Amino acid sequence: MKMATPTEWQEQIERVGARVGIQHVDVLLDQTAWDNCAIPAMKMLRPDVPWFSLFSGTPEEKLLEQAPLLMRLDLAQWKHKAWFEELITQCATDARLLVLISPLSFDALSRALQVLLQIKWGGQAGLLRYYDPRIFPLLMNRILTQEQRAEYLRLASYWGWLDRDEQPHWLQGNCQMHEEHVQVGSAMDLSDQQCDLIGCISEAQNLLVGGNFDHLETNQESSFATLFAFVVQANEDNYFGDLTEYVRGGL
Repeated sequence: MKMATPTEWQEQIERVGARVGIQHVDVLLDQTAWDNCAIPAMKMLRPDVPWFSLFSGTPEEKLLEQAPLLMRLDLAQWKHKAWFEELITQCATDARLLVLISPLSFDALSRALQVLLQIKWGGQAGLLRYYDPRIFPLLMNRILTQEQRAEYLRLASYWGWLDRDEQPHWLQGNCQMHEEHVQVGSAMDLSDQQCDLIGCISEAQNLLVGGNFDHLETNQESSFATLFAFVVQANEDNYFGDLTEYVRGGL
């Protein structure tokens, strides 16, 4: 399977935006455990790039270099385009980028995405790393309820990401061109089962990159799907042993 190059993905993003009459792209960058920080280079761009840390106003606010950043890049500006291509080159294959094609004002989108970061589970508050493109697809197609999923779909005309095989994917939203503002809700309540499934994503990803199942399937996404199914089954079986051995026993 041929991997998408940074230029190919950027061109596809431009085409999707043109389809709905939007020439900018909103980029969510996950800076967790990243050796770089996007802010200094971004501040040098002209015209200025609107940006917002999703940790703003939270106890994690001081962790700016580790924060998820929202940036709005104007694809009609060559400096923005060139920097975006460089960002894709550095980050996309490391599962750090999630993009939105959205007509919402930047302030409205920033506030709404920050609210989606907040979750409640068992009376405790937490953060949902939905901006991780390894997590987002499973949230949308398996973990969240229809009502919860709708909170994401109403914010964009399209959500986009590269999968583990560097193939582009798009999820169509229902935000209309005339919309610039959106009502912001409150922290999302997640059930025990939903939180367990989110934890299973991390466990399966750790197995995938651990080196023990490198030849499980023909590509990374298929391998992950197989491992995720095993981890979910182990969770349902209340298995607390070595997951590597559990998977090996089931293959």
